[in-house]
Amino acid sequence: MSVVMERGLEESLEDNIIYAIAKVLDEIVQETDIIESPIQTVFHTNKKPQITIYKYIERIKIYSYCSNECFILALIYIDRVQEMNSDVVINSYCVHRFMLACILLSIKYNDDDYYKNDYYSRVGGITLQELNSLEQELLTLLDYQLFVSQNQYYYYKEKLMKYAQL
Repeated sequence: MSVVMERGLEESLEDNIIYAIAKVLDEIVQETDIIESPIQTVFHTNKKPQITIYKYIERIKIYSYCSNECFILALIYIDRVQEMNSDVVINSYCVHRFMLACILLSIKYNDDDYYKNDYYSRVGGITLQELNSLEQELLTLLDYQLFVSQNQYYYYKEKLMKYAQL
């Protein structure tokens, strides 16, 4: 994906944050798919989703109407899950569901307006009961620590924007 420079570097790179996040997650999945997951979580499925992580995140962006900040927060939450729970391996069998749940929590925590979970479950292609279960499990894995400092947010944003330029 090429970065378009028409509206200025900062704004065009903002548009590519989703591409950068998907690329980061693809790299994580390539490394973790060869590792046997010590535990299966509610996030894990029996088979890999057919949709790419990029297309999945793009779909969520289109239909969730959330801020760009939510996607960066979601990536931070995924990193936190991995840091706080060494036995949880995020691979291609669970990355889509982790991302959906992380985006949902970031929307609820960061944005003023959001929809009910049944809307997000339809966007994510899962049942309401599954989404509710994912949300609860993610909160547990994160120990309800959803706050992200301004420094941490801008650190991730800067790294993603540099990554988007590659």
